[in-house]
Amino acid sequence: MKVVQTEIDLETYNVLKAIAIHRGVSLKEVIRESLRDYADAHKKDLVKNIYDDPIWKGIGLLHTGDPEASEKDTWGVVEWSSE
Repeated sequence: MKVVQTEIDLETYNVLKAIAIHRGVSLKEVIRESLRDYADAHKKDLVKNIYDDPIWKGIGLLHTGDPEASEKDTWGVVEWSSE
């Protein structure tokens, strides 16, 4: 679990609190459920946007001539030195 703290307007608080009382659960549970539902509703579009990112089209296009290049710890490492 991750703790998140924020402010909400009094009207929203009163509605959420009333829902909690009506259902016989804690206010925290009502808020958790609301956030979970919101995240689930937007997750599909978010994942689609991530996979539609053009960066993924570049994967596998770099040819190093070394079939084991991706397994090496030194691949792509830049040596820095101060003068």
